[in-house]
Amino acid sequence: MANIEGTPVWQPAVRRLETTDPKHPDTWNPNYQVLINNDVYLKAAVESVGLSVAEVSERVGDLEETSNVSVQRAVTLDWLYRDNRIAFELWAPGFTLIDAVDTPIAQGVAGDDSVDVGNTAQLRVGEFYVLADSDGSLLIQCLAILSENRIRITQNLPRTFTGGVLTRCSMSQVGAAYATADVGDIWLSRPINIGSDIEGGAVVIRRTLNAGEARLYFRDADHAGWTERVWSVRRQGGDIPAGFADYEYILPMRGDGWLRLDTDGEPMTIRHIVAISAATGLGGFINPSMRPDAPTVSAPASGTTGIFERPTLAIAGYASPGSTPQAGLQFQIATGATFGTVLHDSGALPAGLSYQMPAGILATGTLYYVRARVQDASGLWSDWSAATTFTTAASFAYVAAPALVAPANNATEIGETPTLQTGAFAVVGGSDTHAASQWQVRTAAGTWAAPAYDSGEDATNKLSKVLPAGILQAGQNVYYLRARHKGATRGWSEYSAEVKITTKQAFAFVAGVALITTGGDGGTWAYIDDAGNTVATPGTAYFNAHPVWGGMQDVSIDGQTMVKVPKFYIKRAVIASGANAGKEGFWISDQPLAGYSIHPAFRNAGADIDQFWIGKYQASMDGAKLASKPGVLPVVSKSLTQFIADANARNVSGVTGFMLHSFYQWSAIQWLYLVENATMNSQAKTGQGRVSVSSAANVDAADVAQATYRGIVGLWGNVWQWIDGLKTASNAIWLWDKNGNRVLTSTGQKRTAAAGTIYPTTFMAQNGAAYDFDDIFIGDTGPTSNSNATAPDQQYFNEASEYFPIVGGSWNYGAGAGLWSVYCYSAASNTNPDIGGRLAKV
Repeated sequence: MANIEGTPVWQPAVRRLETTDPKHPDTWNPNYQVLINNDVYLKAAVESVGLSVAEVSERVGDLEETSNVSVQRAVTLDWLYRDNRIAFELWAPGFTLIDAVDTPIAQGVAGDDSVDVGNTAQLRVGEFYVLADSDGSLLIQCLAILSENRIRITQNLPRTFTGGVLTRCSMSQVGAAYATADVGDIWLSRPINIGSDIEGGAVVIRRTLNAGEARLYFRDADHAGWTERVWSVRRQGGDIPAGFADYEYILPMRGDGWLRLDTDGEPMTIRHIVAISAATGLGGFINPSMRPDAPTVSAPASGTTGIFERPTLAIAGYASPGSTPQAGLQFQIATGATFGTVLHDSGALPAGLSYQMPAGILATGTLYYVRARVQDASGLWSDWSAATTFTTAASFAYVAAPALVAPANNATEIGETPTLQTGAFAVVGGSDTHAASQWQVRTAAGTWAAPAYDSGEDATNKLSKVLPAGILQAGQNVYYLRARHKGATRGWSEYSAEVKITTKQAFAFVAGVALITTGGDGGTWAYIDDAGNTVATPGTAYFNAHPVWGGMQDVSIDGQTMVKVPKFYIKRAVIASGANAGKEGFWISDQPLAGYSIHPAFRNAGADIDQFWIGKYQASMDGAKLASKPGVLPVVSKSLTQFIADANARNVSGVTGFMLHSFYQWSAIQWLYLVENATMNSQAKTGQGRVSVSSAANVDAADVAQATYRGIVGLWGNVWQWIDGLKTASNAIWLWDKNGNRVLTSTGQKRTAAAGTIYPTTFMAQNGAAYDFDDIFIGDTGPTSNSNATAPDQQYFNEASEYFPIVGGSWNYGAGAGLWSVYCYSAASNTNPDIGGRLAKV
């Protein structure tokens, strides 16, 4: 079923329509509610999309504005291109890609770069528009909005405008059926998205069949300027009205993009413009100027002798005058130069540069001729290449070309460092020892003469090779892989057949853990991949190489020793399938992925930040400023209000961003610790810390330093640490908003557990517009004693009163201290000799 861009769901009749389109009697489309007419009937009803008539009317607006004919045409086109994402231009309300921004031109003076218009309220800086009057149309781009009636444009006006209209389309709309375009008229679309495949899609324009040109341009993230496309095929007859033709343009547009159409040569009528996510494959008259260039056969090199039974035939590269992507390849073998009798025909192969001959075709000691041709994404074939020759060996005994078994051909969602793997080493007609292999990668537009990666002769990685980072690029880019084996005696094999892969939209280093069993003094956890499948323990080396964990490092800022924590994204969800189905998973990614959200510790004043810094040591004082330095006792006996003021005192003389550490920053450390260590028992995993004595010690004392994670010393024990960004009041937990505005807002939520102490077994997971308990670790249920808890650290909450939290535990807190310990039972004005704090910075 098509995914229609910008097309509403129509419901002009309440009754249920039970018939189908006569051309497709066994198929129906539940996403359309259409007017009953003589040509198209769809089985549909309001309830089939779960909407009431009022809800549909609210989404669509005034349904009476759209004619029966327009709906009919939309549905017909949807059926024709139903396997694609579609964006329609039918010159009718609800089925147009034109932005409604028409405004009168008051004045524009030749040589000036400003234009006076009736109103600038709907105009957007950076957007393109058309100035149109009786003398013609001019494409402009808005550089700035100077006032409610004046804009600045990127060029000086070539002539004066004293009237006309600033618009997005200077063509004349006729009724709700089509548009007439004079020479020089321009049409501009709003942003559309027909997919993100590297091969792109297509645009079909039904227009007058004449000598005029409908010149199509596009721009997207990869094409900042307007890039012209020329039509590849033209169709007429059949269902296309007499005097009209469908012109199909291949469109390598990815993601959000804009279309532009200029009329040249002769006036024309345009009935529709349809952008779709793939070429139609419907064929038609071929535009000779758009056929791919005839390729050159590069392997075997012409005149080569001693060729074995299964050579890999290859062309040097692919080229198209319109840069239309390659779709196919074909080779032929003959024993005569005229190819009067074709000995072997590969048939139409997928896009690529090479093809391995099957066994049983070539004979020994024989001269053969080879030719090739290529096909583009619109279906156009090139001419055949010039023929080349090769002569087979007197006997066939050789190292067999390997099969590249991983990644699979046409695999998608390939990461940055995939493992390339071949089948076993083999010899035909003899024996040999596997001495080495060679691995190569090329881009879709590249050639094997200049590959993106070449391992050279590799005597270590004979059957598998992990591709180094930096070769493949994210963004659903297409690459081709190949490999060959070398025998100690017989030398190199032919290269394997090419394998096509497509990379992920974003390369992300994802690490995760699943909570297999709650309780058990820290929980039972398993390391998992991004799909929730159990994987082997990654190990310290993996995390050290990860952009997030590996990016945690000591830095000195304003004379304070801080630890940098790089930005990351999180997902907490129930695993849907596999051996861990039904278990809760916790994932961290260094990149934004579908289903992941940035951890709120990396939001500040409504914007994303790349890192925060947290004090390496529990806080001390440096004059009147909060500090993070070794070799000193922690500062205590200060209120939360005073700790916040002392941290902010650093923000003078150009220094900014210092703060008391926040509950979100504390949570970020908990996330990192959990996913790396697969446990919530921080004392057992890392060290007891200073939790069983009678006084505080220096911030870097040996027992304080037992509670160190990734360079952050004394995370638990020694002294409690005041923390900002959370409180209890009015029977609810209050949190800073998750967008970094530092506004304490009631979540309206409280723990399931009664007020007081628990050792968490489960954690809160509610969410709202400004908060998400999935981001933090507040226990929801659990025992009141330290036994059989998922997080064996004490958490105390009493939501009825206004209390502020301290975290980590102190010098005498024993087993209740730890990375998940939080005690929310102090007024902001409270002071105590066992409560300190920690500096942070954004």
